[in-house]
Amino acid sequence: MAEKDGPWSWVVLCGVTFMFFLENGTMKAFSVLLPDLQEQLSSQTWIIGSCISIMTGWGCLLGMFASYLKSRFGVQLCIMFCGLVSSTGLIVCAYATNVYLLLLGIILTGFMYLQENIALGIVPEYFDKYYNLAVNIYGFGSGLAVVVYPLLVQMAQDHYGWHGALLLLGALTTHSLIFGALIKHNKAEKSLSIPLIRDNPQREIDKTNFILNLKFLTSILKRCDANLLTDPSFIFRVVLPGIANGYTVSGWLIYIVSFALSVGATRAEASLVATTGGIGLMIIRIALPFLNSIMTYRQLLYASSITMAASLALMTLFQSIPMLSVMSMIFCLGTGTLTTEIYIAARDVTEDDQYINAVSWFHLSFGFSMIAGGTLSGIIFDISGSFSLSFLLLSVVSLLTAVSLGLENIWRAITS
Repeated sequence: MAEKDGPWSWVVLCGVTFMFFLENGTMKAFSVLLPDLQEQLSSQTWIIGSCISIMTGWGCLLGMFASYLKSRFGVQLCIMFCGLVSSTGLIVCAYATNVYLLLLGIILTGFMYLQENIALGIVPEYFDKYYNLAVNIYGFGSGLAVVVYPLLVQMAQDHYGWHGALLLLGALTTHSLIFGALIKHNKAEKSLSIPLIRDNPQREIDKTNFILNLKFLTSILKRCDANLLTDPSFIFRVVLPGIANGYTVSGWLIYIVSFALSVGATRAEASLVATTGGIGLMIIRIALPFLNSIMTYRQLLYASSITMAASLALMTLFQSIPMLSVMSMIFCLGTGTLTTEIYIAARDVTEDDQYINAVSWFHLSFGFSMIAGGTLSGIIFDISGSFSLSFLLLSVVSLLTAVSLGLENIWRAITS
């Protein structure tokens, strides 16, 4: 076992940070390529946008099985397998000739979210004293991705087309296999005994199979800590903020480049608008250790919710490239804070052994709301012909975090 907060812990953290970099960067890459995909595949905006959001939603659904899979097959094997599948998915997307083949590739690419979920679950095994710092460091990877990916993808698209850009992303994703080999459990784990269904020579197996399947499902639910959903604090501090964050992040992440193009930006200027958001993420990762020392995570959740709502609303009022850039940066200051503080809240209301499942439930709520955000925002644009109404709805939904914390205060006052 490696010492907590020791040298090897930081090596593992580099691997987790790289996976965060890949996950956030890949989704941003698809948002940059959205106009090209829409044109080449002769599809509507909401269809391509919903396909991109499904990548996250499907991946987060897979994340519910992270605890079971890592116990059954080990962390290293799971991470390396997910890296291989997700890179294959990007290659399939590169050769897509219709929406259905693109969707198949996106579903395979979604395995990188399962990979990230498994990797995140072992961070508490390696960090104790510097846990909050570790959260901010691997979160920094997401900000770096939003800065780097739009520029790199646009450059690759200009030189090699969208096919070549996706092939390069697939090649980059294969590097997660190397980092997966560096990560392993840092504590003894109890073996998970799941009954397997075997053929009965007498073929009297109907009742036996039913009982064994019931035990299997019960074991999975127990392993996923479904009882967390009965904890009001977990719902108010993790699940509902996850829903709000997923919906708003999906709408901004997928459509901000198209929004900038719709107000007269060039392709390079639209990519720079997305890049300024990444700069905001990087700034907040640097500032959060200080903010966490002077404010509670509940206060930061309130502040980030209001910041996101205000920035999205202002985008719809002042539709210019400078305003979109500034407001994107402020929006990402908010969502970067919100995401990080949700992870801290999840650890606060759970034990270490439950943390990976707490993260899985958060990612599940985040993923499904991302599908809703990507789909509904696109539908509203196709109907209205403008992104203003879509982004205004994003602004309203982002206030759900502040509302959920207020409801928790009311619930505590009633129960006390």
